[in-house]
Parts: sequence; C-alpha cells; structure tokens
Amino acid sequence: MTVAELIQLLQRHPQNLRVVVNGYEEGYDDLTAEQLTVVTITLNTGKHPWEGRHGDPFGPSDDELSQALALRRVSN
Repeated sequence: MTVAELIQLLQRHPQNLRVVVNGYEEGYDDLTAEQLTVVTITLNTGKHPWEGRHGDPFGPSDDELSQALALRRVSN
C-alpha cells in the first residue's frame, strides 16, 4: 500500500473516527504520531508464515531495499 492509497481509504471514513492498533496480546491502543516512522526495509525476505513479508536490512546485501512508512505498535 502506498501513502496515496492509504489516504483514499481513510477518506471513506468520518474524520472523527478513532484510529487504533492491536495490542501486544489483546485489546487495542490509540495510534499516535510518534508511532509513524520512515524505515528502510528489505523486500520479500519472509520465508515462514509467522514472519512479515519484508524485513529489517542486515549488513551489505544484494536484496532490494525500500523506504516505508511504518505504523509501529507500542505496548505500555
């Protein structure tokens, strides 16, 4: 998903609708501006169902790197 696609999806909802992320084990937490960060990722590295499709870059590699806007979950 791109930022433009996300904006289009968000525009379908009321502007005062709360935005949350899933909690670590259960429940939901409010999303805050501090949880949005631009990160560098390595594309298509996940090999197992429990891994994310993309991963963190580790050292020099021929893998394809990309910038991404990450919405990070924070558990208190």
